[in-house]
Amino acid sequence: MKEILNTFDYCGMRYGILEIGDGWKLVITQQGGHVFGPFSDRYPEGIFWIPESIHSPDSYKKLVDSQVWNTGGDRVWVAPEIQFNIMDRKHFRETLKTPKTIDPGEFSMEHSGNTVVLKQSIDLESHNTVTGMMHVEFGRTILKALNPLKKLQDCTALMQEVSYCGYEQVLDLSVESEQEIYAESWNLLQIRPKGTIYIPMYQPLKGTDHYEQVGEHEYLTEHGVCLKITGDSRYKIAYKSAVLTGRFGYLSEERDGESCLIIINYPNNPSAMYSEEPPMLEGDTGYSIHVYNDDGNSGGFAEMECNMQTIGRPTGLNHSIERVAKWIFTGKSDKLKLIAEVLLGYGFEE
Repeated sequence: MKEILNTFDYCGMRYGILEIGDGWKLVITQQGGHVFGPFSDRYPEGIFWIPESIHSPDSYKKLVDSQVWNTGGDRVWVAPEIQFNIMDRKHFRETLKTPKTIDPGEFSMEHSGNTVVLKQSIDLESHNTVTGMMHVEFGRTILKALNPLKKLQDCTALMQEVSYCGYEQVLDLSVESEQEIYAESWNLLQIRPKGTIYIPMYQPLKGTDHYEQVGEHEYLTEHGVCLKITGDSRYKIAYKSAVLTGRFGYLSEERDGESCLIIINYPNNPSAMYSEEPPMLEGDTGYSIHVYNDDGNSGGFAEMECNMQTIGRPTGLNHSIERVAKWIFTGKSDKLKLIAEVLLGYGFEE
C-alpha cells in the first residue's frame, strides 16, 4: 500500500483513505473515481487487480497522463456502453472508445469522517440506439459496510480464522435529455485471476456472449452458473435479471493457504429495463450482470459488472438512488465456501 500511495503521489493523484474494519483500508482516487484495495498487513498489495506498472512510478504515470481508464480497482460508469462508448455497433471493436468525461472524468471529492463523496457533472453523446445528448449529474458516497453475517447465530463459528471487510456505494444519478436516451449506473470491479465466479439463479440459465464464445469457461449447476476466471482467454458474457438473485461472488484459488471471497450485493429488479445490449443483438436488453475475462492483452484481469436500474426520458424517471455493497472475506478456502453457501446458496459438493 505504501508503494502504491508513493506512486499516486508521484503521479500527482489526489486520494482519500477509508478504514473499513479489521485493519482493512480502501484508497479512493479523485482521478477516475476508482476504489483501490482493500489493503491490510496481510494483503499489502490489495485484493483488487491493479496494473503491474504500479511498481514503476514512471510507467504508471504514463497511464495516468494518457487518461486511459484501465488503471485498476473498482469503478462506476454511466451505461449503456452501446450508447455512450461504441460509435458503430457493426464495428464495435474498432469504435469502442470510453469517453474521457466518464473516465478519468472530472470529479470533486470530499472526505468527511467515515465517508468519501465523489461527484461529476458531464455531457454524453448517444450513438446507435438513438442519437443526441444527455446531461448527467452523478454522485457516489462510499462508506463501510458491516458484516452481513452479523445477525446470524452461526456468525462466530463462520468467522473463525476468517477476516472480513466491506464497503458500499450509494449511487445518486440524475439525467436530462430531450431525446429518448436511457442511462443507468454501471459498477465494474477488476479482480485478479485465477478463480471461479458463482452466479446464483432461481432457474439456471446460460448467458449471452458479447465477443468470443465463453465455451467451457461457463457451466451450469443446480444453483446457477459458474464461470472460470483465468485472465488469459477473452470473453464477455451477460445474464438476464429475471433469474438473478441480486448477488454474485468470486472465490479465488487458494495461495499460500488462503483464498479470497468477494460478494457483490446489488438491487436486481427484473421489472427494470437494463438497457445494455450485446453489440450484435439489437434490442436485446434485460441483463443486470456482465462478466469479462481478459486475454492478457489488457493486463490479464477479469471484471465483475452489475448494472443498476434504468432511467431516462423513455422510462418516465430521470433520477435514481441505488446501493451496491462489496463483502470481502479472506481465509482458507474451505472456510470461505461455508460462508458462500450462506450468502450465495451454493452447495460446493458440486
